[in-house]
Amino acid sequence: MTKTTINEAQEKQPKLYSHFLHLVQQTRLSHAYLFAGLAGCGKKAVAQVVAMALFCENPGADGAPCGECTECQRILAGDNPDVVMVAPDGQRIKVDQVRYIKDEFAKSPVEGNMKIFIIEGADTLTTNAANSLLKFIEEPVANRVIFLLTTNKSLILPTIISRTQLVEFSPVPADVFATELASEGISQKQTVLLSQLTNSLEQAKLLTTDDWLGHLQHELARWFAQLAKRDATAFVTVQTGLMPLGPDRDKQGIILDAIIILWQTTLMVKYQQPNLDQPFPDSQADMEAVAQSITQQDLLAIVTQALATKKALNGNMNFQSIVETLSLSALDDLAE
Repeated sequence: MTKTTINEAQEKQPKLYSHFLHLVQQTRLSHAYLFAGLAGCGKKAVAQVVAMALFCENPGADGAPCGECTECQRILAGDNPDVVMVAPDGQRIKVDQVRYIKDEFAKSPVEGNMKIFIIEGADTLTTNAANSLLKFIEEPVANRVIFLLTTNKSLILPTIISRTQLVEFSPVPADVFATELASEGISQKQTVLLSQLTNSLEQAKLLTTDDWLGHLQHELARWFAQLAKRDATAFVTVQTGLMPLGPDRDKQGIILDAIIILWQTTLMVKYQQPNLDQPFPDSQADMEAVAQSITQQDLLAIVTQALATKKALNGNMNFQSIVETLSLSALDDLAE
């Protein structure tokens, strides 16, 4: 597993892998980083490689961890008390987990001279929890490095973003991920959308189980076609077509991500982007019709409202109300 993690960081993010090993060698790590990128793009792997590089017993000439020594294996197993790793428990990082992070932050390193914190799903922190962590980020403590990992930086408090070093992780090259998806027998019609939703093969498999993603593409194409025709039944389609596909917060979040991609693609169609990979091939004609009939200002307004849906969902707004409101707003903008 250790070697797999190192390979993942090297293969998915070669530039960031080398960059952070150089920072470790030069002892120039900052106190706080925000890693932002799709699920499966290598954020956690890079953070773990940094931790291993700091503790490895037999690092390479370039500072790379060996992946074989006791310390490397302990870190990946979660057995090193100086490397604190936290992931959401269910939908959110819970209050007791935040308390644990704060307690650990106050403690000195036990075995080495550094203490590393890797917090996955930082966007699931409540506002109160995020603010409590902000205190530690605002007041750096020597020998502490914190990595906040997120798939949606728009849900991170602006005060946290401003006090961390934001590192944008590039998506895994589409052709590389497409090859992985094809090896799992996933339809080519779904690979473009999947590569924009996630870089995680495991998550991709979950999304294509029982053709869930295929049904989502179909229902969103139907919804979008109705909007393109200024047909108010798009409002009804939210309840009859989209709601059954979103039984929980995770699936609802994916649906909203797909809606955002749908409208962003329409915006690119309006600007006639060459060689555009189409995540919704059945909607191409409708996208062209919308792009030709709507002003840039109104289309940008719809895209902006679509982007705001994820924040609304994270704020515990009702999913159906979120999509219905977006539908009504889009109908209004398209009618002008």
